[in-house]
Amino acid sequence: MFNRKRKERKKENAQKEPEIISCSLEDMRKAVNRFADNSDQRLSLRSIINQDNTIDAEFLAPYLGGIPDRPFYMSKETYDIFEEEGKAHHIDRAQIACDQYFLETGQFPFISGDKAGKISYFKLKNYLIEEPPFDLYLDPKDRMVTHRKPPEEQ
Repeated sequence: MFNRKRKERKKENAQKEPEIISCSLEDMRKAVNRFADNSDQRLSLRSIINQDNTIDAEFLAPYLGGIPDRPFYMSKETYDIFEEEGKAHHIDRAQIACDQYFLETGQFPFISGDKAGKISYFKLKNYLIEEPPFDLYLDPKDRMVTHRKPPEEQ
């Protein structure tokens, strides 16, 4: 009598587990946007980002139709999504360093003469523990760090 109900519960739990799916970066971005649109305004988007910057796909399974077969990474500071493991971590550290630099100096940590807004790691040497292995750019309007080079102005 008791075993029968226990077996039924196990079957229900097994059916509720989301399937493993193949997912593109664009699919993940769309799922995060839908999650943000549908979630309570008091819930921070940071709640789906694990300590190691991986995205907790359990939250996004209803929007993706399953759990991705590989991890995706999200910056806690800029909410950019990546397939590469280290980028989100480096962008988070650079964003914090740029914010501290701006608060202390009132200036942006740009490379002198660079019109694209490329960040000078030399100016941030006292704020960064390690230098990112790729170029980063800072938008002066919103003061957000990005790995995307802005388009050339004409």
